[in-house]
Amino acid sequence: MSDFDGIRVGDLIPMSPASDGQAWIPAAGVVQLLRAIADGHRGLADDPECDLRSGADAIEAEADAIECRAIIQTR
Repeated sequence: MSDFDGIRVGDLIPMSPASDGQAWIPAAGVVQLLRAIADGHRGLADDPECDLRSGADAIEAEADAIECRAIIQTR
């Protein structure tokens, strides 16, 4: 979902530990991620080889990358 090969949008979103030790991202980061998802879907809409499953796979990859960062952040 990124404009840059090999870099995920989720890797660019700032993340820090909250007071309870959980990983936290600012609202602006959430907005950035949602806009990237929308942009990715627009790109897939014109590709006859892609469907909603392709979009879901891209979203899952972003979620996995963010989850990995959150785990590392809270260790």
